Amino acid sequence: MSRLKSLRSQLLLLVAGSIVPVLALSFVLGYFVLSHEKDRFQEAALDRNRTFVTAIDAQILGHIQTLRVLATSAALSSGDLGAFHAEAKRALETQPDWRNVFVLDPTGQHLVSARHEMGTELAKAADSELDSIALVVSGRQTRIGNLTSGPKKSFFAVPVRTPVIVDGEVKYVLQFILKPEALARLMRVQDYSKDWSVCIVDARGTLIARLPDIEPGTPLVEPFAASVAARSVGWARGVTREGIDSYFVHQTSTVTGWTVGVAIPAEQLHGSSYRAAGYMLAGGLGSLLLAGLFALGLARRIEHPIALLAAAARRLGQGENAALAEAKQDAQAAEVLQLALALEEGATALQDRENLREREQDALRAADRAKDEFLAMLGHELRNPLGAITASAHLLRLSKPGAETASHAHVVIERQARQMTRLVEDLLDVSRLAMGKVTLHLERLDLAALVEHVVGTWRQSGRTRQERRFLCSLTECWIEADRDRMEQVLTNLLDNAEKFSPGGKPIRIRLSAVEGFAVLEVADEGQGISSDDLPNIFGLFMQGKQTIDRPHGGIGLGLSLVKQLIELQGGAVTATSEGAGRGAQFVVRLPLVARAEPVTVGAQAPLVAAKGMKILLVEDNDDSREVMAEMLGLQGHVVRSAPTGWDGVEAAGAFIPDVALVDIGLPDIDGYEVARRIRALELVTPPRLVVISGFGQPEDLRRAYEAGFDLHLTKPVAPDFLREVISALVSARSGA
Repeated sequence: MSRLKSLRSQLLLLVAGSIVPVLALSFVLGYFVLSHEKDRFQEAALDRNRTFVTAIDAQILGHIQTLRVLATSAALSSGDLGAFHAEAKRALETQPDWRNVFVLDPTGQHLVSARHEMGTELAKAADSELDSIALVVSGRQTRIGNLTSGPKKSFFAVPVRTPVIVDGEVKYVLQFILKPEALARLMRVQDYSKDWSVCIVDARGTLIARLPDIEPGTPLVEPFAASVAARSVGWARGVTREGIDSYFVHQTSTVTGWTVGVAIPAEQLHGSSYRAAGYMLAGGLGSLLLAGLFALGLARRIEHPIALLAAAARRLGQGENAALAEAKQDAQAAEVLQLALALEEGATALQDRENLREREQDALRAADRAKDEFLAMLGHELRNPLGAITASAHLLRLSKPGAETASHAHVVIERQARQMTRLVEDLLDVSRLAMGKVTLHLERLDLAALVEHVVGTWRQSGRTRQERRFLCSLTECWIEADRDRMEQVLTNLLDNAEKFSPGGKPIRIRLSAVEGFAVLEVADEGQGISSDDLPNIFGLFMQGKQTIDRPHGGIGLGLSLVKQLIELQGGAVTATSEGAGRGAQFVVRLPLVARAEPVTVGAQAPLVAAKGMKILLVEDNDDSREVMAEMLGLQGHVVRSAPTGWDGVEAAGAFIPDVALVDIGLPDIDGYEVARRIRALELVTPPRLVVISGFGQPEDLRRAYEAGFDLHLTKPVAPDFLREVISALVSARSGA
């Protein structure tokens, strides 16, 4: 029995002896957890701060752009300050974040104030501002001033100034006063934690705005002020004005010279780290406690059956019946076996989790590779047409009018522009499908007729390399689908077959009705699809292996769009291939519907020839505006163009156009406001208003029609189509 007690004691001592190194390990791991959590928190805070700095820069640059546009006023150039006073008042009405607009002479004397009547005697700028004004005049550049206060600190503001250069000299300094409240509103929409303090500091280290609110101009607390003065990006610890122990993270903008600072309570940073370390330490101690209890129980379990066997042996020695059955029944062999099985199951579960983690990491690495390959493909596919367009434009400049080289350059530019448009449209379609914003216009149509139309278009446009390459076997099949989207599906399937089939080999197109479905098959004898690529052939950015010269092109969106558009219309698409070099077959299945009855419509009146129309073009992009104006002029129209929304409204009242083509993104007021103001002019013959914009979502169309536009066109607009649109508008006005 003494030996049994010795065994139990040794087990307990073994467990107790392991406590010290385990506790030491727990403390070391806890320290590393704290350090790691702090580093992660600091990095996340810096990223968040960097995002807010970018948002402020974007807003200030937008204000500066508006100020620079205002500085190009013809009234300022001619010295007509009375006329510019009216322009400044209108601009101030559109800028709720501005307190006032001033015109100063180079010495700092105020000449015009948008908030005062013309002729009001105005004071000279404060002495503290004269140096900043002098820098604007000498440097001829826009400058953002520091925080200033009004009379008796009745208000605070930030001046932004830009020079007005006339005949090579700085004639005036144009200035707007930014309200600090605008920056405070921008801070509020950033959705910072309510426990954080956020502030914006000017280049002198003066507080402009802060959340929670504090009066602008309040000095900064230490060590935040010292850290801001010492470096552009920093991290310090101190106490806020509310008395909260916090970490201060700050970053200075290279655009404005302002610093954005965020104070994060130290409790938030340390709380999660301490909890994680505490859990680890508690887990270690709990494990040790359980191990001690287990060792004690194990010692007792070992001790009991051995004692039974010893008692049986003594009874045998005394000639009594030994109760060995009791010892055998009490033995721990079954429990040992169960423990082994449990350990084996645990090892299997750990291995399964490890395998799952490996698969997830493989998937992430594959997604990252797919992203990198897509960006490389996109850059390649966009550079190719851009290179051709650039070379063709240079060829046009060198060629004589009417020369064959000029005609060829025109063809190349149009073809490559169509290719770039298709790439952009595919990218937009993928985005619309992902966000569920694709709207289908379903109608009953004969799929065979649609296939014939698409194939005929390919042949007429020369997209296929041989006249008889497409071998069609079509049976009349009526489906309910979106005609334009089905044309997109057919075009992508034909384009895929054309790209990956060597010249001369046929592409077979077969359409038949099978068990209530229209079954469309597109088969080629090209390079085929490997067994590794086949399961993922409809994935985003998925393409077969290509050489470095990328002879087939594309960005891997076509087949993904095919699958999503077909499924959106209640169908399915599959791909099969016998392997590399043995061709591929794509099969589309769509439910059949009853044949549509023919509809008889009256003859439409012919379009009125659109020549000699008065057209107003409102577009802020100089190249687009000038080229479109020249194109419309060559078509026989009288064109007036305007680079801003206000110029467009003014031109509409004086020019009284027949048609106004208006962009939405303008530097002063947007195109919707331009439309509303033109409608408010109540002209005797109001113009027809047409949007030409890069925004083409359903919400954009709704806003355009609510603002008073007659038609919405999405960029780029083909010249022939624009001519037909103008003709249709003229025909509608004449009653045709």
